[in-house]
Amino acid sequence: MRPNSRALEAQDTASSPLLVQDTVESPLLNRADIGPSSLNAGITWACLGSAAIVCLAPLQYGYHIAELNTPKKIITGCAPSVGSRLPQCLPMSDTMFSLATSLFAVGGLVGSLGAGWLAERFGRRGGLVYNNIVFVLGPLLMALAVSPAMLAVGRFVSGVGSGAAVVIAPLYLSEIAPVRLRGTLNLLNQLSIVVGILLTLTVGMVANRGSLWRVSVGGGLVLACAHLVLSALAVESPRFLWARGRRAEARTVLRHLRGVDDVDAEVATWGVSGGDAEQVADDIIADPESPNGTVKPVSSTELRADGTTVTVFNIFRLAQYRRQWLLVLLLQFGQQLSGINTVFYYSSTVLERMFSSQLSSVLTMLIGVLNVVATASAALFIDRFGRRPLLFTSMAAMVVAVTLLGVGLGLGLNVLAAVALYLVVASFAPGFGPVPFLLGTELFDVRAASAGGAWALGANWVGTFIVAMAFLPIQSLIGEWVFAIFVGSLLVCGGVFYVYVPETKGRTIDEIAATFK
Repeated sequence: MRPNSRALEAQDTASSPLLVQDTVESPLLNRADIGPSSLNAGITWACLGSAAIVCLAPLQYGYHIAELNTPKKIITGCAPSVGSRLPQCLPMSDTMFSLATSLFAVGGLVGSLGAGWLAERFGRRGGLVYNNIVFVLGPLLMALAVSPAMLAVGRFVSGVGSGAAVVIAPLYLSEIAPVRLRGTLNLLNQLSIVVGILLTLTVGMVANRGSLWRVSVGGGLVLACAHLVLSALAVESPRFLWARGRRAEARTVLRHLRGVDDVDAEVATWGVSGGDAEQVADDIIADPESPNGTVKPVSSTELRADGTTVTVFNIFRLAQYRRQWLLVLLLQFGQQLSGINTVFYYSSTVLERMFSSQLSSVLTMLIGVLNVVATASAALFIDRFGRRPLLFTSMAAMVVAVTLLGVGLGLGLNVLAAVALYLVVASFAPGFGPVPFLLGTELFDVRAASAGGAWALGANWVGTFIVAMAFLPIQSLIGEWVFAIFVGSLLVCGGVFYVYVPETKGRTIDEIAATFK
């Protein structure tokens, strides 16, 4: 016999301090039109608490992506150390350092392609818990590195964890978020990434001497342990539970997340898309877990006669997902071809051409501060004006900013180049930063979400690797004309996105998926 959902709700409320029924008092999160149905609910403390805990995963990605930026000089060059088990530094060529930097992206590709299986096998929250194993191992290898090769292996392992984190976390956020505030809650993914970048830049600035670089690269270990401990307080995605047939538990979790008892209208939207909608009208079944015997439609998984399981190996062969698949690939690959990671990977190198090492460290850290502020500002607009306006405004501003950066560096206008670095970040962070991650979770229904997200982030990691490996060699060949490549990519991708990317604001995941059928 299935357990009574009301009893489960009472039990869960007592056992978890995060599952609070009151909504957050904020103009963004608590609107006057919130009603008794979960479809009208705001973001509750329960929802925000679980989201914050899960976002420790992408925060670790942000920490690792820029951890070699500031301490590059003290890692690669020093006087020989005597009588120490761990060398003070790891002398290596620029090519080897670039390889160590780029192997992070290779690991990210591996992690992102495996993330779909992890999320489906252990759940969204459970998958991220297991992912902390590699997040512990990677920093340990780097902090204890005795050779450049060991440092590079640690970067690869940290990349594997990062790849899985940035696939599963935004998927989880989209599945627990209220429909009308899905964009706002999903911004926590990108915000946690940029907070991680700021954190590692700050630690790198403080620990930028002697062998303290080992503290900087090993700092991710603290974040991984914190995530492991706090994960017990987060809930599993109710949509994942529903898809696994754990209907009573899914309803209980959803009631906690929404702060209301009536979740039937929201549950009814799960799996209703396109051609399935007409069949749902004839296939409603009585739900014993609904109060007053309310009826609910069966899910799209139940409605499909072929019962096809969507994986990373077949999603591109399924006609109903092929267009979305191509779009998310281009969104993520195009994001990296905008040149944004050259700012985070090589900002210290660029600034040190103009300023002292100490001052360039401070200026690099301030780039991280700007990144956080600009990303947070997107919360004011993404669910008010929509995804498309934010995306295209951001890309247009990046065209100007990247052009100015190339001109400033090419003509030796140091002040212009320094200002342009900040403009690139300010234009990227509110739009082209978070929107591809958000759209990657919105364009697929629940059956294809994990596989689609894995491919999307795989494309992101391929782009990251290409830019990290190719930027310095191409720059040595053609100088600052390398930035013209980034500008051209922004213009081409912007045109494609204008034609093919739909607006998803205020629509359910399955309504969005229906537009591609």
